[in-house]
Amino acid sequence: MSAPAPPRVLLTTPDYPPKWGGLSTHTVNVEKVLSRLGIGHEVLHWRGYGEVRGCLPARLDSFTHVLNIHSGFHMFMPPTNARVINFINGAEILFYSPHPLKRLAKRLLRPHCLRRLESADKNIFISEHTRRVLVAQGLRPDYGRDLIFHMCVDTADSVPRVRPFTAGVLRFVCVARDVPHKNFAGVLRLCEAVRALSGREVELHTVTNRRFESATVKVVSHINPDNAARDRILADAHFNVLLSLDHSDRGFFEGFGQIVQEAGRFATPSVVLASGGLPESVHHGATGWVLPNLESAEVARWWQGLDDEAYERVAAECARHTLASHGLDNWERLFGRLIAP
Repeated sequence: MSAPAPPRVLLTTPDYPPKWGGLSTHTVNVEKVLSRLGIGHEVLHWRGYGEVRGCLPARLDSFTHVLNIHSGFHMFMPPTNARVINFINGAEILFYSPHPLKRLAKRLLRPHCLRRLESADKNIFISEHTRRVLVAQGLRPDYGRDLIFHMCVDTADSVPRVRPFTAGVLRFVCVARDVPHKNFAGVLRLCEAVRALSGREVELHTVTNRRFESATVKVVSHINPDNAARDRILADAHFNVLLSLDHSDRGFFEGFGQIVQEAGRFATPSVVLASGGLPESVHHGATGWVLPNLESAEVARWWQGLDDEAYERVAAECARHTLASHGLDNWERLFGRLIAP
């Protein structure tokens, strides 16, 4: 009896370097895992659903597995004999567009898209929240098919260093796009509240194309830094801030917040809102802090509970947990089982 053919994976993504962002980073990290496992793979960088529909079935069937970083590929690709594995991230499952005609089309196509996802070999949800959202949209859940597996990051170059808390400038960093649901107004509001509560100098470091200003907080704008520069900014900060809002009615919510783990590699704990999958990404009081809202009383309660000992304990646990539970070795074990000869 002949041995089964070795696995060969088509890895699909709508974002890929030199364009950087969450999906690009995700794709590169999955590539590293497949290479470590010795699994042959090819990357298909698609740029629109027309390109997805135009894929040749014979090309798809030449692979044993199709692994989609963005599940929209499976929703619209031709049928295939390859086993399909989807990552389910967030906004793509809301079937929304700001354009009225596109929004109508997505709503009409929703049953088709859901049935396609139900035909997958595996769906990997990056958070329990994301799974609940898709079930609410009409997905018929199957616990043998649908997995919840939190995001992983490359921890190889991690340099966890807990920085002193009560001396010098307090540094906050927000690594997010300048879009409404990322809530830069809330980030500034939090930093200004800490400035007033602490009486200390506060800096906010941002990485968008827009320069923000504040009367009380020094805002340092890093315009499109490369990954190495971004890592230095994360490593020098006391807090990573991700105060995303639930704009599900406009097609946006935070599925998990991968930047939380990117910051955790350097023992930089995160402050987040209780929105989307963020409470799964940050373990309140252990690896960071989850605020119910940005009302002055809530911010004051959080800040007044911090001192050197409390901050350093959380920062150290943030690094330990990130390295133990969110390194690529966790994906190696997962894909070693899902993609096997």
